[in-house]
Amino acid sequence: MATNSQRVAVVRTGDDLAGAARRAIELSGGMAAILDGRRVAVLKPNFVAGRPGRTGATTSLDLIAAVAEIVREAGAAPVLCESPGTEFDLEETYAILGIDDFCRRHGIGLVRDVGEWIEVRPKGARRLRRFRVPAPVAEACLINLPVLKTHVVSGMSVAMKNLMGLLPREDRRTMHTFGIHQSIVDLNLGLKPDLSLVDGSVGQDGEGPLYGRPANLGVLVAGRDSLAVDVVCCRLCDVDPKAVRHLDLALSQMGPRFPEVVGESAAPVERFTLPKVSPLYRFVFWLMYPLDYPFRWLTGSHLCAALYKTGLVGTRPKIIESACTRCGDCVTACPLPNVIDLTTLRVDPRTCARCLLCVEACPENAIIVKGMSGSGEAPGSLPRLNGVDAGGQG
Repeated sequence: MATNSQRVAVVRTGDDLAGAARRAIELSGGMAAILDGRRVAVLKPNFVAGRPGRTGATTSLDLIAAVAEIVREAGAAPVLCESPGTEFDLEETYAILGIDDFCRRHGIGLVRDVGEWIEVRPKGARRLRRFRVPAPVAEACLINLPVLKTHVVSGMSVAMKNLMGLLPREDRRTMHTFGIHQSIVDLNLGLKPDLSLVDGSVGQDGEGPLYGRPANLGVLVAGRDSLAVDVVCCRLCDVDPKAVRHLDLALSQMGPRFPEVVGESAAPVERFTLPKVSPLYRFVFWLMYPLDYPFRWLTGSHLCAALYKTGLVGTRPKIIESACTRCGDCVTACPLPNVIDLTTLRVDPRTCARCLLCVEACPENAIIVKGMSGSGEAPGSLPRLNGVDAGGQG
């Protein structure tokens, strides 16, 4: 029989995401029990890059606002802590998503610059034997707010994988270098959220975590045990958890999970297609991380970020001159300065954060997306990413 710690709530969102969040939290024991007397709750969403929640790439801001309100009602202060994928800039990501203004409007504290890190040494770790987390996390209630989506490197990116965003980039580099799947398990041996509330209001299928297909699942999944939550999320997507390497390892090393599902059924709402990535891609992607050690020492910057800024790799927009009318809608839609030059019709890879808002805004479909198949589709239905040129891997 499932223990209380393995209870997982499944709630349909309908048109009331905030109400669904309240129900999911109540089914998980209630916010007072989750806080357990602590006066600060760290909210850890998924802001892997500057892609809005409607794409299924990032956590819905409406969900974060709802959880923050519930935290305040229970007598604690909500604080947001998150950093983007290794090739994305935090300031650019926050600017695109409007995080500063969002936090001000909703009374949410923001950990922008981590001044102090606390070292964690997980008992039983096999690869990631030590890592650091922001000091505010150590004493606070940790509420994990991942997205239910696929991932070209880890297969699925849900509760267990989402914790990577708390670590400094050097420790995430270690995870990739030593083996990402086992490292995710080790990370979860040392860092256990008090609640994982998975945003499946949209979610992302196919070549996630950034440029897959928005799934529009309309579901929230909540629980106190991250592995049990991930198992239920896989069921909702008709994915065998053992087909996801880090979940297979976790079930072997952390013990099997037999979640007691409450709220609504865990029957599949959609069948997800896990990314198919060639061995060559996996090797080249892995190679960036050990090479980053000397690159960082010599240049002071990270190799992954530097490579994507060249414009030679990764998903990136390109303007087709013959179709462009120079209306300027793309420049207006771009939240960052000095990205699009309407004189030369060039998108500068050094300043472009690859949010693709310009693609959605173009009335002439004059911007294609390099690194994606079927580019040039209508705004709001961006095509799936060609797995050989993926980005945003954490």
